[in-house]
Amino acid sequence: MKYYALGLFLIFSFSAMHGFEPSERNVYVRKHAKYSNSLLKQLCSSYLASLAVSGLIGATTGGVVRHLEKRFDIESSPVALFLMLAGWLLESELRNDLIAGFQRDLDTHQIEHKKSLMFKGAWLASWLAYLQV
Repeated sequence: MKYYALGLFLIFSFSAMHGFEPSERNVYVRKHAKYSNSLLKQLCSSYLASLAVSGLIGATTGGVVRHLEKRFDIESSPVALFLMLAGWLLESELRNDLIAGFQRDLDTHQIEHKKSLMFKGAWLASWLAYLQV
């Protein structure tokens, strides 16, 4: 997998984090005053866990589908379109089941995460891995 595509995905994801920051929790800092950066830590931890797990799952499933298509030379098959659609349907179900399982694990260990971001991040990483391999 080419690392610049994954880097582009991470940069895009982190740049979108500023729009999700709650506006009612403004932190004002006076000179020589100590403050906690808990909001930033909370945002980074929840987004980082979500993007790391979903990116790995999506990249793995997308890469495996593309590898299997190349290995078994599905593109030259007379039923290539049917096989590709079946592969993507199975990949989507497997990816979503894996994400749901990891979400349960993160909930069990009380690690904050963004559920919708995990599904979207895995979907995007899957397509990036599929197109790059």
